Amino acid sequence: MKRKIILLSISIILLNLTFKAEAQTHRVSKPDQIAPPELVAPIAGAKINMFPRKTVFEWRHVEGANKYEIVVEYNDGKWKLQKSATTNVPSYTLDFIGKQPGRWRVRSFSKATGKPGVYSEWREFTYLK
Repeated sequence: MKRKIILLSISIILLNLTFKAEAQTHRVSKPDQIAPPELVAPIAGAKINMFPRKTVFEWRHVEGANKYEIVVEYNDGKWKLQKSATTNVPSYTLDFIGKQPGRWRVRSFSKATGKPGVYSEWREFTYLK
């Protein structure tokens, strides 16, 4: 009888350890990062045939965001930074650097924490003149 109680106690301890390990492995944590904005314009792959190259970048407002950072690059054989800027509104206007491909992305900053979220995907466009 004593042996059965000891074996039962050991089984309960091992089962308890297994549940604790399982709970730690499957712990669900809430990400405290804010979502990246959805890019609106220019659309992916846009071919822009105008001069001057005044470009209006637009994205959707992210709930809980109080500012955004936009990064714009141009490609003259390799990608180079043209502009990195912050704004409080979901758009930014810039004179693009030349007749060449460009790309842009944006990230949101949380109003609650002040922390930036992850960047959106890159969106490419090309100026034809």
